[in-house]
Amino acid sequence: MTVELGGARKVLVVGNFGNGNTGDEALLARALAELEPGTEVSVLSRNPRLVEWTHGVAARPVAAVSFAAGLRWCDAVLVVGGGMFGSGLPPLVRLLPTVVEATHRAGRATFYLAIGVYPGTPRPVLRRLRSAAMFGRLTVRDDLSARTLGVPVPVVGDLALDLPPAPPEAADLALAGAGVDATKPLLLLSLKALPDSTRMAALHRTCLEAAVRWRERGGEVAALALSTHADYGLGLAQRDAALAAELGIGLPVIGPQLPPALAKAVVGRAAGVLGLRLHALVFAAGTGVPFAGFDWEEKSKAFLTEHGGTVIAPGGAGRWVDETLAGVVTR
Repeated sequence: MTVELGGARKVLVVGNFGNGNTGDEALLARALAELEPGTEVSVLSRNPRLVEWTHGVAARPVAAVSFAAGLRWCDAVLVVGGGMFGSGLPPLVRLLPTVVEATHRAGRATFYLAIGVYPGTPRPVLRRLRSAAMFGRLTVRDDLSARTLGVPVPVVGDLALDLPPAPPEAADLALAGAGVDATKPLLLLSLKALPDSTRMAALHRTCLEAAVRWRERGGEVAALALSTHADYGLGLAQRDAALAAELGIGLPVIGPQLPPALAKAVVGRAAGVLGLRLHALVFAAGTGVPFAGFDWEEKSKAFLTEHGGTVIAPGGAGRWVDETLAGVVTR
């Protein structure tokens, strides 16, 4: 994977970091590994101290004054992946391509690495992203993003696919600490709140169906919490761990705030993953674990299609559970 920063030695990294989301931290970990040794890094972050502890690099807060100071300090800006661009952009994300373009014109290198660009992205934002792509300053993570941009652009995949996992022994300790029975095939559920309550209720029932059937077939089930909070501005009562408790079947919960390499290693110890959070699916694909999800979100639908995951319709988890457990027996 190539990051064209023109030999820059001071790089300001921009993305949704320090926000309690393990998937985003996995993207940052992988992006940092792509930089030249000796590169001085400063990460724009919602929680600078957490980013510094997790990744061992300097960080600064997401604030106008701090961002401006970072732009003056750096000789390159690297915008790192995730489902950053689509419908309903927050004001700061909507403004970001304009700031990046102005920074490039001021003589600093700029690059968008493995970003997601999905239908509904505002036209002014698309124009600036297309310009960056046409001049070799942008890569995307999936084919849907390339089609949305509508210009030739390298598709490099989600960065977390190639993130090296922690040693299996570390994953086993994390699972044991959560009370997971390691003697049984493990199903990991990765839950995420949706703004559509009707759809959320249907997917909740489907995950419960999968968990009950897996247990009836002699397996172990646990929840993998990949975020400290709910997306879409929903409250803490709908965070990942709370949704697992709402299933009402006493699931062990691993996470949140796992180091990304450890989270990927935990997924690698599972026999199957059923996920609403995209990076549960990404970690499964990257470790060769059978995975399934729902097509409720553009980025999830694109990943399932491109990487051979199973798309489950609400109420249709039973067959996937049976097939996955049969595969455990025959492997």
